[in-house]
Amino acid sequence: MVASWSPLVLGVVVFCVLLYGISKTSLPTLGMLAGPLLAAALGTTVASAFVIPLLLVGDLFALARYRQHVQWRLILRLIPGILVGFVVMAVAFHYLSNAVLARILGALILTSVVLELYRRRRAASGDAIDLGHPAVGAAFFGPLAGATTMAANAGGAAMSMYLVAMRTPMLVFMGTSAWFFFVVNVAKIPVVVGLGLMSWETLRASLWFVPVIVIGALIGLRIFKHLSQKVFDNAAVLLSGVAGLWLLLHG
Repeated sequence: MVASWSPLVLGVVVFCVLLYGISKTSLPTLGMLAGPLLAAALGTTVASAFVIPLLLVGDLFALARYRQHVQWRLILRLIPGILVGFVVMAVAFHYLSNAVLARILGALILTSVVLELYRRRRAASGDAIDLGHPAVGAAFFGPLAGATTMAANAGGAAMSMYLVAMRTPMLVFMGTSAWFFFVVNVAKIPVVVGLGLMSWETLRASLWFVPVIVIGALIGLRIFKHLSQKVFDNAAVLLSGVAGLWLLLHG
């Protein structure tokens, strides 16, 4: 894990885990803001293994509340593109650094944000690029979600923009996100174990912060009750833009 749990490191980790909890039950992209901070506090590889058990706890809270609102066809349409994204990143890793890849993906996320804002501005004119068409949305966001998940652990921004582009109601957004990220996080476990990143030490450290993510998830449930569709969609677009900008600037 880390050499010492100083008050600063402990405070940053608590803050990040709280954000992850809130993101699981109210604003999914909010967790993107926690990722870079957690990596800075614990180190990228340690943070990846440390956070997965906590994310799964948050996923279970999200499933308990929103699981019945899932639209599986939205997820199934993404799967071919996600696999393409995995393959593209696997090849790209041999030629480009992680920082360069993260910046490319950040630029693509920002592009999706700009296109969504453009669509809103020109919705009445009928000549805007429509990522809301199921085939177009899956073709664009599927590879982007796969690539960002594999290269920068930033699949949340791509998934959020996809669901915004599909004009999903809030509950459908949350239910579909809950199932998608639960499956993704479960799938990550054998990978991080196989790479030697997850150990009994990281798991014990994660367990200490379970109460924090539970508190965050409960806070998120209260926040969600007071969100309108417009505020929810705007927050998803804004936070996706912040995530894309962070990747673009910092890699």
